[in-house]
Amino acid sequence: MTFTCGDRIEIWSADTLFEFEKRAKKDVIWRPPPNTPYSGDLWAPELHSIHGRWYVYFAADDPAHGNRTHRMFVLTGPSSELSPLDSSAWSFHGRLEGMPEEQWAIDGTVISLHGGLCFVYSGWPLGTSHNESRQEIYIIEMTSPTACTGRPIRISTPDEPWEFSGTSGINEGPQFLCSPDGRWRGIVYSCAGSWTHEYKMNVLYFTGGHPLSPTSWAKSNRPLLQAARDDTPPYGPGHGNFVTINSPGGQEVWGVFHATDAKTGWEGRKARVMRVGWGHGGPYMGSGFCGRCCGEVDHFLTGCDGGQCGGKGHVGGHEGNQLGTGSGFPGNKTELKREAKELVGQGRKLIGKIFK
Repeated sequence: MTFTCGDRIEIWSADTLFEFEKRAKKDVIWRPPPNTPYSGDLWAPELHSIHGRWYVYFAADDPAHGNRTHRMFVLTGPSSELSPLDSSAWSFHGRLEGMPEEQWAIDGTVISLHGGLCFVYSGWPLGTSHNESRQEIYIIEMTSPTACTGRPIRISTPDEPWEFSGTSGINEGPQFLCSPDGRWRGIVYSCAGSWTHEYKMNVLYFTGGHPLSPTSWAKSNRPLLQAARDDTPPYGPGHGNFVTINSPGGQEVWGVFHATDAKTGWEGRKARVMRVGWGHGGPYMGSGFCGRCCGEVDHFLTGCDGGQCGGKGHVGGHEGNQLGTGSGFPGNKTELKREAKELVGQGRKLIGKIFK
């Protein structure tokens, strides 16, 4: 597991996800030299195995000039057959080549679609050097794990009210998500202010075609996961990563994301785990709202329909090929029942008008 440490790149490792909190082994694999253009505010490092080698992608800024200088950088590591925890095996490659030099960029990740690699990241609008009020999701073609080519393509911009905190419209933290059967593919991103309880995750689903085309991506108009309606913690679920787990009932996908126990600020962030379910329109996480944390591992593994665990049993995505129409993903029982009640109510009103 990697996460933001600020002044270093650190990897935590454990035998299982459930042991990270108390038994994680922590290895610092790299520290930047002081007073360099990449020694300030190291954010959101990601560890990737690509073409048989380990790589870490991270954002950093020049401490002499601050946040506006955040750009994406790359570390090159050992063979994927070797442990990534040995600091002596890592070297600093530098800036991710081919990225626009003038564009503020953070939260980069690598995805494989259409037979090639793409780099997806959060950036300020192209052509602006200082616009903290808007962050968008961009995709750019990669020619190698350390280089990109062409001009980035914007695939998402904050255009829903719930993607804003005040006047700040934010799309960030893109992560690839795929159903176990491979039929549903898309990107989960975080939106609104990460320092607020309004922080949440939403979905861009891949509709087919070339991934560098904006028309190949469609945004859900209903968040994938947000804070509970009853104003209880955890707050601000965001920047999730998704792992495939072999369970007794078949493969499952679990989301690992951070959330806080306090309504505001970045202090007290903790990594959380929640099961991803698959319905007729794509992925869902419980009822779409954070529930209270499970007290027991066995309870999480057993799960509970529509509860804080995100469901139970085998949720392998057998219906994941049905991409929906951008109207949200009401794939779980709770949402389907709610929509059914609404339809019945509308039908009764219509019948009443006819016979009035």
